[in-house]
Amino acid sequence: MGYNVLKELWAFRKSVIFWFIPIAACPLPIYFSVADDDFYKQAACAFVVIIMAFYWMFEAVPLAVTGLIPLILFPVMGIQPSSDVSKNYLKDTNVLFLGGLMVAVAIEHVNLHKRVALRVLLLVGSQPRWVMLGFMIATAFLSMWISNTATTAMMTPIGAAVLAELYKEEDGQTDGDPTQHVQGEDNEAVELEGIDVEGKPPVYDAVADNTEHETDTQKQPAIDNKASSRRQSMQKGLMLCIAYAANIGGTATLTGTGPNLIVAEQMGILFKDSPGIDFATWFFFAAPGMVITLILAWLWLSTLYAGCSCAGECACCGGKKRKGAENVIRKAYDELGPITFAEGAVIFHFLLLVLLWFFRELQFVDLGEKQAGWTYFFNTGYVTDATAAIIIAFALFVFPSRPPRFLCCRSKDDVEKPGPVPALLDWGTIHKKFPWDIVLLIGGAFALADGVEKSGLSLWLGQQFSKLAGIQPWIICMI
Repeated sequence: MGYNVLKELWAFRKSVIFWFIPIAACPLPIYFSVADDDFYKQAACAFVVIIMAFYWMFEAVPLAVTGLIPLILFPVMGIQPSSDVSKNYLKDTNVLFLGGLMVAVAIEHVNLHKRVALRVLLLVGSQPRWVMLGFMIATAFLSMWISNTATTAMMTPIGAAVLAELYKEEDGQTDGDPTQHVQGEDNEAVELEGIDVEGKPPVYDAVADNTEHETDTQKQPAIDNKASSRRQSMQKGLMLCIAYAANIGGTATLTGTGPNLIVAEQMGILFKDSPGIDFATWFFFAAPGMVITLILAWLWLSTLYAGCSCAGECACCGGKKRKGAENVIRKAYDELGPITFAEGAVIFHFLLLVLLWFFRELQFVDLGEKQAGWTYFFNTGYVTDATAAIIIAFALFVFPSRPPRFLCCRSKDDVEKPGPVPALLDWGTIHKKFPWDIVLLIGGAFALADGVEKSGLSLWLGQQFSKLAGIQPWIICMI
């Protein structure tokens, strides 16, 4: 009986959390509204923090919807006016993220991210250990500029295709030309249920095996337990490599993931006299750590899942290369064809954006009242990284995706009527692929942080932690 009740409660755990947490925490603001009116705002803000923390942890409602709670409870409970709360949802940092994501959508839209990933895999070779490194490098690099989820969604089916070819010989299949077609450019969540890490290599909709049996009596040779175990281990290891690298790569750039932007914004709030954290400052601080972490993660995962002995696994030891995996990567890359006009245009805008970010303010060059960089010609403090991101994002909606059919720009073989060509980006693509929920999620985090400061809760917490003044700093960090 008790087991069945717990099973029912677990099935409705999100509903239970949704109702139980506010009811359990409501005595906090109620008590202080009567007993100590001076502490009411801090108690009410703590009430909102508790609700949002549990809702985010257990996803009682979608994460972005939880981010809207400050817009409701802060004005209703008298913590902040609605006009002040609303300003946090489209701050300069949010606009920076908005522009960066639009550029990322353009990269996905023209399939440039897939070309980069496949090219990296071709460079590192097809041995299991180096395949893992190649996937981690490609995933980390892409994750620096586009969302971690989109990067993982694109790299996972490519990994499945490579693994299917990597162990084709062990399944007794022939080494004919692979006919796999690798997809995954859509910015959507990955359904990991499709990855069978305990059995044979997974078959995605993106990995189609067109090999037909010649006779009904043909049988697949048995795979010994050792080979099967090695294959399963490699499958798990490669999927973990993609997941680890997507998160590690996102730490290298300011726009790589949402928490980076939140930290940068809070640093500006807490240290008002500091020059702040711009794109270049964050990159030079975080990129070396990202590279070191990526190498350590690769060493750990490759040792754990590909074995600690490199004999027979790497080219330097004279091991036998597996041509199947190399063929499927080469075929997928060749199917992309030469770089198109649209891809070249997106590369140009992407590099221009990176240069604008890096050279906006050269803080190591002292020119007196103004900072060195291209913002030297504008009012101090008026132009930020968000300005550069929106400039490039705006240009993507104007720049043509094909050479314009106009006067001397038309080719001799072009028989179509003259007229405008589609831009690199259109609003339909943005509407379909842009992760609007992340903007609301980050805005909710900013609104919550602002409420904690304005209500005095952060000051009260700081006073309580001041009692730890005699404790070693590293112990305080652990706490």
